[in-house]
Amino acid sequence: MSSVVLREATEAGEFHDRAQRILALLNLYRLGCAGLFLIIAAAADLGLFPIASFLAFSGLAITYLIAGITIYLRLKSRDEISPRGLAGLIALDAVLIALLMQAAGGIAHPLGIVLYPTLAGYGWLVRDRLALLFAAVPSVVLLSGDLVLILQARGESAPIFQTGLIGLGFFATSVLGVLLGRYTQASEQLAAKRGSDIASLEQVNQLIIQDMQDGVLVVDGQSTVRSHNAQSERLLGIFGKAHDGVPLGRFSPTLASYWADWRQYGWKEERPLAVQGTQRLLRVRIMPIGQAREAGGIVFLEDLGRAQAQAQQLKLAALGRLTANIAHEVRNPLSAINHAAELLEEGEELAETEKRLIGIIHTNATRINRIVSDVLELNRRDRLQAESFDLEPFLSALTEEITQVEAIPAGDLVTTVLGNPRIRFDRGHLNQILWNLLRNAWQHSLQREGSVRIAARPGYSAGHVILEVQDDGAGVPQANRGQLFEPFFTTRPGGTGLGLYVARQLAEANGASLELVERSSPGALFRILAESGEAK
Repeated sequence: MSSVVLREATEAGEFHDRAQRILALLNLYRLGCAGLFLIIAAAADLGLFPIASFLAFSGLAITYLIAGITIYLRLKSRDEISPRGLAGLIALDAVLIALLMQAAGGIAHPLGIVLYPTLAGYGWLVRDRLALLFAAVPSVVLLSGDLVLILQARGESAPIFQTGLIGLGFFATSVLGVLLGRYTQASEQLAAKRGSDIASLEQVNQLIIQDMQDGVLVVDGQSTVRSHNAQSERLLGIFGKAHDGVPLGRFSPTLASYWADWRQYGWKEERPLAVQGTQRLLRVRIMPIGQAREAGGIVFLEDLGRAQAQAQQLKLAALGRLTANIAHEVRNPLSAINHAAELLEEGEELAETEKRLIGIIHTNATRINRIVSDVLELNRRDRLQAESFDLEPFLSALTEEITQVEAIPAGDLVTTVLGNPRIRFDRGHLNQILWNLLRNAWQHSLQREGSVRIAARPGYSAGHVILEVQDDGAGVPQANRGQLFEPFFTTRPGGTGLGLYVARQLAEANGASLELVERSSPGALFRILAESGEAK
């Protein structure tokens, strides 16, 4: 077939489905017309209608019925109708109905009306100038019949004017079907383009939402969460425990009460929300979707601690540059003090008081050196070299080293790795973070077999890895949890108060988070949520 539209539709696989539906409707119409023609033939046999040739009309009506049944069986088997086959169906309808009109004689012209829906349907399908050829076939047949009547009547008049009007109606109907088909095609293409644009925009929105530092939840009019980002789960302390399509109360009962108040009273002020089980305080903002609150809204969760941490970062950055210079200057005299203490310790017949004083010098010099090292490491947090590596061999080497250096019995530190996860992190930073956590866990544990455990596994959502360090000690008192990650806060004699602070700073520098997890069992549980090292 020469139609460009049909050829493109066939290549895209769209012509078959669309043609099947239209052809099925047209065939039902064809069977109905065939039944009508048989009723007319039966009525003519009783003398109710004048028919020029009863036998020809009856035979053509039966032929039309048989053709309709055959086409029905073909369509039912879902055999593909080619463009050439479509042209054959159109020619069949045009020729048979034109011949029926000629055989009808006196009632010929009213029968031409039944061809209009058929021509309109084929014009809608073809959407090309070829539809005019299909309209020309019955017109030519009818005009030829009139010409034969004129010749047989030897100059007597024939209803050629009425035949011309019917033919003109055939062309008009075909053109109308083509125009409607083209309009439908343009509408379909526009709808497909807009659908593609909307899908692309939705993907962009999802990427933006997932990358936001604030938590975002899209809630509909029935208080059901339709979409949310991973940050909202982390801020609410329910990472991996909730999903889209559940009530907002599953995410946070307190947040659900805020939502109910907003729906009822429409408050616009920002409300703080204390997350149960953590020390996190969130600022809650709710914006309506559209003009009415009944349609739903978007809930924004902002970590107030992050704003405070950013302000503190600026202060510490300036302080860090100063302390870095001081630290370099301190290390030189500190080394001299240590060396002098070692020389004094080598003296003979030292009194107990002298030994105790030398020990105090060593202890405090070591503590000062550790503070200097922590400060210098904090200033190097931005110079990271992230890489992807397997956690299992890394943890195996780390635990072997720390048990030797910290004098931890091998059985007291247990390592569990599930699923052989990969992580993207700076090796040196991860080593220091885990070393601080494991050393703290060992110091606060019962120091028996299995007291300290480190576990690694894939995250609850794709693209994340979870590392957990836990102990069987007394845990962190509730009063200390809000200050746990603040610099220079310590409850241990001789502690610098920088270990956990530096650990969190290094984790955040690598795009990870370090949190103290609420738990009912004894001991403390620290969780690191980091980016997976699996190829994306």
